Amino acid sequence: MGKALADMLPYTLGLIVSPFPVVAVIALLISANGRTKALLFEATWLIMSWGVLVALIALLGSAGATGHARPAWVAWLTLTIGVLLLAMTMVGLHRAARRRVGTAPRTPRWLAAMDTLTPPQIIAVAALLIVANPVNLAALAGGAISAAHEPLPLGERLVLAAVFVLIGSIGVLAPYAAALSADGEQRLHRMRGRLLLHNGALTLLLLLVFALLFLAKGLRGLLG
Repeated sequence: MGKALADMLPYTLGLIVSPFPVVAVIALLISANGRTKALLFEATWLIMSWGVLVALIALLGSAGATGHARPAWVAWLTLTIGVLLLAMTMVGLHRAARRRVGTAPRTPRWLAAMDTLTPPQIIAVAALLIVANPVNLAALAGGAISAAHEPLPLGERLVLAAVFVLIGSIGVLAPYAAALSADGEQRLHRMRGRLLLHNGALTLLLLLVFALLFLAKGLRGLLG
């Protein structure tokens, strides 16, 4: 299990640094009854991330991805994900280049409405940020490909997925810890402003890093 976890660790970066889930937690924390709402979001985030990762590992394992000799389709799948992420990076860079210098970043509508969301809506937003965010989904896919390669019992795979998600959720859990400090609300406002300001650049950087990681692993699988 240790080798599988070591292979999965680089992909936790996508979950740790992904800005939108962190900003969503901050928006909830600074709203009315914020700590309860944030806990609901974080619980959903942990459970859903773990569930998606376990499902992907099981799917890849049933398709024959487990074993010392990886089938060629795993390398092709990894390479395809890398190409898609690289294409998304190029599109994002093109849009960023067309944006006027000094233009303030737009706050997404769903984020502006976080303080008015009901519990079911908070659960829906947390789930959507897992499956609809390319960085988060790529992180889970990369972790699943690495974990599915190792022939582990079901129990160990479940624990492995839980450890991966816990490490990857450090960023999402950090705002709640900051809220407990003496000047917690001021810290949260500063964190929110910085993340919104640099969200675009950070997302593009993560997409590029993950694209290169998937491309390198895919090529190594085909040529190795």
